[in-house]
Amino acid sequence: MVILGLPALLAVLLACPPWATMLLVCVIAGVAAYELLHTAAPQAPVFVCGMTVAAAVLQTVYGYTGSTALAVGAADAVTTVRWVFLMLLFLTAVVSHERGGTFTFPQLAAAVVGGIVFPALYGCLYRLRCAGEFGRLYVLAPFAVAFLGDTFSMYAGILFGKAKMAPRVSPHKTWAGFWCGPLGSAIGMLLVGLLGVRWLGYAPVYWKLAAVGAFANLFGQLGDLSMSLIKREAGIKDYSRLFLEHGGMLDRFDSTMFILPVIWAFVSSGAI
Repeated sequence: MVILGLPALLAVLLACPPWATMLLVCVIAGVAAYELLHTAAPQAPVFVCGMTVAAAVLQTVYGYTGSTALAVGAADAVTTVRWVFLMLLFLTAVVSHERGGTFTFPQLAAAVVGGIVFPALYGCLYRLRCAGEFGRLYVLAPFAVAFLGDTFSMYAGILFGKAKMAPRVSPHKTWAGFWCGPLGSAIGMLLVGLLGVRWLGYAPVYWKLAAVGAFANLFGQLGDLSMSLIKREAGIKDYSRLFLEHGGMLDRFDSTMFILPVIWAFVSSGAI
């Protein structure tokens, strides 16, 4: 599944029009929202889960049009979607409590994270794809940061990882991996820069790319630990079996979700 998914992911990001990336973000955000509700709020009413997924998809559609002419209208629309979603959640919580139901505030908070926070973070993927002439290059950066960083962390842990970093949250995380992960992500960004030079005539400042990669990796590690924390509290190994033995959407795109806004911040500011 993962082997087939990677070429499909690259095809959508690089060969298809930007709207295909928006649809991809809708799928990722919607599935991630469902997985979070299924894990962190299993007692929530079924329609709350559907409402959360719908809010994630609608926010992605309205919030990332990529059109300057529609920017104000899109911002108004996504604000309205968020407001309606929050009002429905609180109404559901009040009615549920009054009737002796089990829709608690922690479950409501999980729905807010899934329906509002997730699409806001994942939506940066679409923004990167639409970032001018180098959009097809920038959209690769978060994945290079996550993949190379995770790879360096894993092998550093295998070779030197005696000191555990957070054994109660993620038993396989080590301090050796923590320090080597940013190095791998820095190399990943350098490779993205080299690809850009040969492919799109990109003129990178390599030390900036390396610094951004190392910095973004720290947020990626936080994302990995954060999603692991939710699984530990729920007592599960994986969020779903979407990718079979590789877990679910949140298992595969946890660190990437936290890396995306960091890369977008540097791209939008013109730093890289």
